[in-house]
Amino acid sequence: MAPVLVALTTLAGRRWGARAGGLVSAFPAVVGPVLLIIAQQRGGLAAERAASATLLGLVALSGFALAYARTARVRRWPGSLAAGWACAIAAAAIAGWWLADAALPVALTAAVLSIAFARGALPRSPGQPYLGGSAKHPRGEVVVRMALTAALIALLTVASELFGPVVGGMLAALPVLASVLAVFTHRVQGSEATIGLLGGMLTGMSGFVAFCAAIALLAAPAGTVVAFAVATVCAVAAQALMLIVISEVRFLPAPRLPGG
Repeated sequence: MAPVLVALTTLAGRRWGARAGGLVSAFPAVVGPVLLIIAQQRGGLAAERAASATLLGLVALSGFALAYARTARVRRWPGSLAAGWACAIAAAAIAGWWLADAALPVALTAAVLSIAFARGALPRSPGQPYLGGSAKHPRGEVVVRMALTAALIALLTVASELFGPVVGGMLAALPVLASVLAVFTHRVQGSEATIGLLGGMLTGMSGFVAFCAAIALLAAPAGTVVAFAVATVCAVAAQALMLIVISEVRFLPAPRLPGG
């Protein structure tokens, strides 16, 4: 599912712009399979704990997006990636140290506040980066993105089985897709497109948050099937709403300047 999401994100970014691609990438196709495996192997209570930990792990994802975006204006992708991961690791360590045993309301609050802060602190772009037909894309790029994502997801799944549901949940929120997508976008389209991608990703995290919150609330009392069905509906609804909002904002007429 995750490699397919990377392919869809890439195609959406080429067709409708980096911001739309980032929003598509925020769909919980990485955390979903990880939480499902935890639920099947360890039960609904473990899935609840992992989902709450995943919400807490979004602090690291927010830190990555903000650090990468602000560094991308002055550095190429290796420096930006290093800054993003350094900030993500630091944020994950702080969140894990102070809030490791936090209940769902605290984890949900931390996720929402960190996403809102990172979204508001992103560098401002002059407009929506539209990339359709504007750049030459290397052949086989989508396949390479998918292969890298599949390898990283396999490592995260093994880690979640080795270290338990809480650590696995936090690892599932690490910026795996964000790293792959940001680096390739930065290399091919430049910093402004990357900032648009990460901004769209943070905006689309509403669906990710809704998915994890539903799992944390329903996995034990309602069972795996019901919990994941409701969570998927919530995520799709939230993503669709954000896509509509972005589309409406994108096509609003530009404000007229005095005397213009």
